[in-house]
Amino acid sequence: MKPDGNSSIDLLKALRTFAQTVESTNFSTAGRELGVTPGAVSKQIGMLESFLGCRLFQRTTRRLSVTDEGRRLYAMVREPARQIDDAIAALSSDETQLAGTVKVSLPMAFSRAAILPTLQGFAERYPRIALDLRFENRAVDLISEGYDCAIGQMHDGDSSLVARTLLPLTLVLCAAPQYLARAGTPESIDDLARHRHVVFRSPRTGRVASWKLRMRNKEIVFEPSEQLAVTDAEAVTELAVAGCGIALLGAHHAAPAIAAGTLRLVLPQYAAQRSPICIYYAARKHLPPRVAAFVEYVVEEVRKGPLVKASKDLLQRRLHSPR
Repeated sequence: MKPDGNSSIDLLKALRTFAQTVESTNFSTAGRELGVTPGAVSKQIGMLESFLGCRLFQRTTRRLSVTDEGRRLYAMVREPARQIDDAIAALSSDETQLAGTVKVSLPMAFSRAAILPTLQGFAERYPRIALDLRFENRAVDLISEGYDCAIGQMHDGDSSLVARTLLPLTLVLCAAPQYLARAGTPESIDDLARHRHVVFRSPRTGRVASWKLRMRNKEIVFEPSEQLAVTDAEAVTELAVAGCGIALLGAHHAAPAIAAGTLRLVLPQYAAQRSPICIYYAARKHLPPRVAAFVEYVVEEVRKGPLVKASKDLLQRRLHSPR
């Protein structure tokens, strides 16, 4: 690929193909995203490697992996490529803007309850927008991993991100009626220490967090036992329902089980606050219209949805529960 009057156009195309291939991890998926054949993707990558004089990918019959040179190039070109795409989208017609793929990282339990039931409505409203949903309970790097937005908790301020709150996160103590009948109902924090606990272990850090329980303006830091620790929020709820012990659950997880009678509140005067569940995306001057459409739809649907209402109702009833 020798520099000539058209090299800038070819180079831009090759760099965009390269960035999409890094994010897609194979030529076939990259081709689908770009609307070309896998062979065309491979050809563009080969031309770019010849132009740069280095290997960007290691290819085997089973997998495609990025080389160190490829990772360095991706880190340098990904954001400029996004800015070019944004500029093109901002000047496109409305019909063109509301098309393309939105790649989203979502937490499993919350999304199944609050988001998936709404997506048929999104498809009807925006038939030309495709959704690439990746279910994973972890914090993702939007830019380096090629996500348009993500849903989850944000634990610290980051000026490079914009976050929209979907659900304030309040946690309550719960246990199954059969567990309480067998082990007794705790009436104080001292009683709580003598019970069996079902706890969440962070898959990222491997740690079990302390239960920071508040009653009015007083906070108590309680260290639960780790006899039964799991790395999935849904599993914590299911084990509590099965009578395995007392769990600290998000009100949105606990509400359906409490309404069904399979869980009861324990020490309802105590609760814990965590960072809210948000939908967040990279701060930029021109958010791609397809991404903006998805973000606004999710914010609107989740905030008015049954999960948020059930959570609010449970917290209101908690205040009037017998101590």
